[in-house]
Amino acid sequence: MYAKCGAIDAAAKVFDHLHVKDQVSWNTMISGFDQNGFSKQSLSSFCLMLRNDIQPSNYAIITTVLSACASIAALDSGMEIHAFGIRSHLETDVVVGSALVDMYGKSGRIDYASRVFESMNSRNEFSWNSMISGYARHGNGDKALKVFREMQQWGQEPDLVTFVGVLSACSHAGLVEEGSKYFESMKNHGLVPQMEHYSCMIDILGRTGKLNEMEDFIKKMPVRPNNLIWRTVLVACRRSKDGAKSGIWKQASEMLLELEPENPVNYVLISSMYAYRGRWEDVAKTRTAMRTLPVKKEAGRSWVTLHDGLHVFVAGDRSHPNTEEIYAKLHVLIQKIRDAGYVPQAEFALYDIDMETKEELLSYHSEKLAVAFVLTRSCRVPIRIMKNLRVCGDCHSAFCYISKIVGRKITLRDCNRFHHFENGKCSCGDFW
Repeated sequence: MYAKCGAIDAAAKVFDHLHVKDQVSWNTMISGFDQNGFSKQSLSSFCLMLRNDIQPSNYAIITTVLSACASIAALDSGMEIHAFGIRSHLETDVVVGSALVDMYGKSGRIDYASRVFESMNSRNEFSWNSMISGYARHGNGDKALKVFREMQQWGQEPDLVTFVGVLSACSHAGLVEEGSKYFESMKNHGLVPQMEHYSCMIDILGRTGKLNEMEDFIKKMPVRPNNLIWRTVLVACRRSKDGAKSGIWKQASEMLLELEPENPVNYVLISSMYAYRGRWEDVAKTRTAMRTLPVKKEAGRSWVTLHDGLHVFVAGDRSHPNTEEIYAKLHVLIQKIRDAGYVPQAEFALYDIDMETKEELLSYHSEKLAVAFVLTRSCRVPIRIMKNLRVCGDCHSAFCYISKIVGRKITLRDCNRFHHFENGKCSCGDFW
């Protein structure tokens, strides 16, 4: 009851005081952690349950823990649970198979997701949607659309989630005409586009620099644009070189503050647009307004999972036990990529400060600290970094150079998609 009501601390206290913990109580606690966003604790509880010689008897708990692994991209743990499922003869279940496809796709191994998907004797809508979304997240638009066509050939009717995946695939691959075609085809399947689908179409047009078409599309929407739509518009304008010249970014800013006056994300986006235009007084006003909000902005975080657990970093972080070693490695790394041609993109330092300080701030972004940390630990393990926000253009450029300098493939998952850096290039083709 406590877990379902969101009172996870109370649920944990009740669980801890149980004299006898059976399979039902363990399952409830593990599911409660996952449903309330405590993925790491869900995974830890599952491992503790096994150490207490309590075995899951059905697929439900396996899919829950795989969902937790997917949330934090805990690939190694996900693979261990996959192996456990095989030993327990649960991997043939369509629900478990679908959860494996989702977990591998969200953990950076789309190749493993594809293998599991192809080996499934039966598939449900979640199986198909997970594979389509997985390919979309990795920027493999053509493969995502191929799976969508196969889905219909198998007789599986697409749903609203399917089309979010399909349109996202078109967006990440810059497939404007295909995206428009699939958006229009939704009615052929008896589906009415939701805000998520309109947002995807705006994203498609915005990513490809078609800001006028984007504005026309919004005007023709049969429903009133909500905060998701206007936030997508603002992101598109920030991404485009002509975004600051377009009048729609101002409209988007005004609408966001009207619809969500207490959401700090909106203030950050608006502030970045002002900074891009060099309007530092407006940047200061926006940041001052943001500081009065009851809800604070979510800090940008990057994390890596190694054999000794999860390591989390924030920008300028000096709390890690290996801080001195990490910063020393990062300073050497920055100098090497500078020698190779890397130039810091100061426009991503959103403060009215001198150039040298801007470049220093950029150097200490969380993903740069994470990659420096991994490089201090091993020259063999794959470099897989997860980030809760969108990677900035400067870090994207730096990672291209780093991958070439160190001769390692780097996988970075941000809130939008996966980036696979190798030999100085990114799988996104600098289109994200």
